[in-house]
Amino acid sequence: MAGRKTKTEEFTEALGEEVDSAFKRLVFLILKEGALSVKDKALITLACSVAVRCERCIERHKETARKAGASQEEMLEAAAIAGLVRMGSGFNAAATLLDDD
Repeated sequence: MAGRKTKTEEFTEALGEEVDSAFKRLVFLILKEGALSVKDKALITLACSVAVRCERCIERHKETARKAGASQEEMLEAAAIAGLVRMGSGFNAAATLLDDD
């Protein structure tokens, strides 16, 4: 995947230099070291990708997490949390069936 543009990169470039530059700047500013480490942020982006079920995103963020030093166990645990959140939101939605008509 290294060196290859992502579909997101292709899309923002197609929208024009101004949009592409703004998006890349936003990504940089949000994902740089801060209150959370780069590794923590990489695990969060991986978990979010799992939660929204975007396979392209999962592959991209898995690679980013590895480069940030995340272990396989950390990635699996983050993904399990995402799955739990997804299941919980499904149960929450299903619980509306218990509402009185």
